[in-house]
Amino acid sequence: MEIGMVLVGGELYVRAYRGAQSGWYQASREHGRGRIRVGDIARDVLLQALDENGPHDAIDSAYQAKYPSVGGLVTSSVARSATIRIIPAQPSRRH
Repeated sequence: MEIGMVLVGGELYVRAYRGAQSGWYQASREHGRGRIRVGDIARDVLLQALDENGPHDAIDSAYQAKYPSVGGLVTSSVARSATIRIIPAQPSRRH
């Protein structure tokens, strides 16, 4: 299970609060692609696991600001280890 998405430095991130063993995180790592929907708009995306050198402190701050009542769930070391960057997928070209 993930808890919302946050925007940090123009990049979109999501975390699995149960950590790297969660089914959602494992599926994102296995497939590397997904689809997000906001209202009537849906977009294909690439899902990239973030390593320990990522902007984790900034992501923590963004979660705490956006979701003050549950921010602690996604700022733990377990959740930090399951951080995914969501990248817009390039439309496929058809010839």
